[in-house]
Amino acid sequence: MEFKRLVLGPLHTNAYVRTADGEAAVVDPGDGSSRLAAAWDGHALRYILLTHGHFDHADGAEVIHAHTGAPILYHPEEKGTFWTMGRQPPPLANALSDGERIPLGTEELRVWHLPGHSPGSVAYLWEKGKVAVVGDVLFARSVGRSDLPGGSWDALVRSLQRLLSLDDAWQILPGHGPATEIGRERRQNPYLQGLSDARA
Repeated sequence: MEFKRLVLGPLHTNAYVRTADGEAAVVDPGDGSSRLAAAWDGHALRYILLTHGHFDHADGAEVIHAHTGAPILYHPEEKGTFWTMGRQPPPLANALSDGERIPLGTEELRVWHLPGHSPGSVAYLWEKGKVAVVGDVLFARSVGRSDLPGGSWDALVRSLQRLLSLDDAWQILPGHGPATEIGRERRQNPYLQGLSDARA
């Protein structure tokens, strides 16, 4: 399974395109850029996946849906996030739940519900390759904000503890900035110091 990163929009948001066996999924299309379409060229777009509903991660979802027919998937608790941001929630083809497995080609992605940055924030985990796309929950040497509407620092801490249950080799693909690894963040991220692992 391959992951491609594109940095889009004024907030330099990471969108990811993942491909496997002729199928593709796009994660967090902050706009409907033609650059995204080029990234899955030759593959059938099977899903539009959102980690959460903030505009810089989701504004391109309906544009891509209109052009491709690919369904939009996100956690149902994110509907409130769209409304508080002054946007109507995009059509929800599948209300994601914690632990759900999303097939892509012969591979699959596992959904983790990680609230705190927003009520319905999720991560998409490729367990075979030890890669997690985490949205704005965790960054290289930082963590997501919890002071936006629907955010909760206590919930974010629990979500970070859950991510710490992954072993050090797991690669973290965040919503902004460079990729990192759980082991590096465990050692170097000041916001994670003193947090214990919460086994999933």
